[in-house]
Amino acid sequence: MIKETINILIQSKGRMASDVEKVFKKNKLKIVKQNERSLVGSVKGHPNVKILFMNTSEICEALAKNVGDIGISGKDLWKESEPSIQSKISLAKEYTFGKSSLIVAVDRFWLDCVNSGDLEDISYEFYQKKKRLMRVATKFKNLTREWFASKGITQYEVISSKGATEGTIAAGVSDMCTDLTSTGETLRQNNLKIIDTILKSSACLFYSKKSLKKKGVKKFIKLLSSKDY
Repeated sequence: MIKETINILIQSKGRMASDVEKVFKKNKLKIVKQNERSLVGSVKGHPNVKILFMNTSEICEALAKNVGDIGISGKDLWKESEPSIQSKISLAKEYTFGKSSLIVAVDRFWLDCVNSGDLEDISYEFYQKKKRLMRVATKFKNLTREWFASKGITQYEVISSKGATEGTIAAGVSDMCTDLTSTGETLRQNNLKIIDTILKSSACLFYSKKSLKKKGVKKFIKLLSSKDY
């Protein structure tokens, strides 16, 4: 009887890719690929398991579309994804690596802005004095809008950031930003200060809810989430 293939989605490169490889090694699972540029690999001793190497930002959507059964990505990317994606996948394990925080930052010379409670008055001041909305640069539009809604702030405009988000303020593109940070050092170097944290993130093990029916998937979820990393 031919076993169904279990597709596991992991990072193709970067710091998190190295940490993910350690998770497999601790479980005595050896990832095998033809060369460093290969985007498809296997697990030694498990002929029915295929490893697909992807960009971290693509993994949650790929799980929702059943391209993969199990995947490792960031909690921030899962939370930022559309409800239609979140509803089709589940979080099995939060790892201790890949830690970062999605924060709200403003110019450190905004002396009258100490916390999120000060932003509502500032946003109205922008509208009244500058005749425009306060501009917020981010790569996380959904989480940013949710945060503003939770604070009851409506006078703002989201600016999509493609590059270094923290640099948009100095460039005059935005007035403030929401951005991922691990140490806060880049923010300090750009004369920014943190006034709130939207989300604390780390690498997480996810799985497609539909894939739970596939034989062997539950076993691998348990294996990859049974220890602390």
